This record gives sequence, C-alpha cells and structure tokens, in this order.
Amino acid sequence: MFDDAWAMLQEKYAERGVPTEWTDITPDVMGSAFRLHFRAFKSPSGDPDGAEGEAEELIHNPVRALRKYGLISEEETPRISTMIVNHEKTLERFIVYAMVLVSTNPSTVGITLAKEEEPKEEEE
Repeated sequence: MFDDAWAMLQEKYAERGVPTEWTDITPDVMGSAFRLHFRAFKSPSGDPDGAEGEAEELIHNPVRALRKYGLISEEETPRISTMIVNHEKTLERFIVYAMVLVSTNPSTVGITLAKEEEPKEEEE
C-alpha cells in the first residue's frame, strides 16, 4: 500500500518539479568550491524498508548513503553536519526533502533535511 502512496506522491512532486532522485542543483557561482544536490524521499515512518530505507540511511549512516548515491567517493570520509528543518514535527511526515552540500575539498559535507506533510490537492 505504501508503494502505491509513494508512486502517487512521486507523480504529484513531478508535477511540481520536485525530483525524487538525486539532482545536481549547483549554482554556477558555487561550482568551483561546492556541489549541491537535492531530492525528495518517502518518509521513514511509513517506509516498508524501515531502518534500511533511503531516508533513514541518510539520517543514520550518511557516509554510506552518500557513497551509495555517488555523491562522495569510496575514499572520502568527510566530516558531516546535519540540520533537520521542522524537527519538532517528528518523522511522522509523509515526505522528507534532502539537500546535500559537498565541498570540493572532500573533508566537509552539510546535509539539510526538511519534513512536510503530503501536499494537498489545490482547490479550484
């Protein structure tokens, strides 16, 4: 059932232009020093993969997750700082957005996670 809900949510976010796969959104002005990536995840609270789900992995084992998605190399073991926006909302949110800022000097990564509820249908 959750996979059906995730498929529906992916469709809604595609309509809004929100990627559900990692997307490089690095502005030209930052390109020589940083890479910036963005995507939406299904919420950890409803993910049938539980602790093995993608959002949980990014939260609890960010180095492994970043390597898995090719955002850092296997050789890199950066210092990682994570900020969670709407942290008071618990992980019972339907969607988690992630932004990852990777320094071109492979010692630092910043991760920002933002949680929100499923987007509501727009009133006509």
